Amino acid sequence: MRGLRRWAGYGALNRPLTVLGVERRLFLLGATLAVAVWNATASLVAGGAVFAGSYGAGWLAGRRDPAMLAVLRAAARYPARYDPGKWADEPWHLKIRGRGE
Repeated sequence: MRGLRRWAGYGALNRPLTVLGVERRLFLLGATLAVAVWNATASLVAGGAVFAGSYGAGWLAGRRDPAMLAVLRAAARYPARYDPGKWADEPWHLKIRGRGE
């Protein structure tokens, strides 16, 4: 294996784009929802609470799995696979036999 070469990698290319530690699409979604709630209720506190909740959820989701939003976005493009057991008249049942059976 003497012919292997090492290539320089840049960590910034592999990280998701974030705003204040939250993936930018989730941040903009939370900000948009907060402004909509603020306009609908005329309450800055309600808008701030919505933004804080969505920001916290986005921050936790980003810490749990940074690529989760990309995976969900890619999965939404494809139709669900057909599952014949889902629409069966009688779904399968699991019978657990006891000692006497």
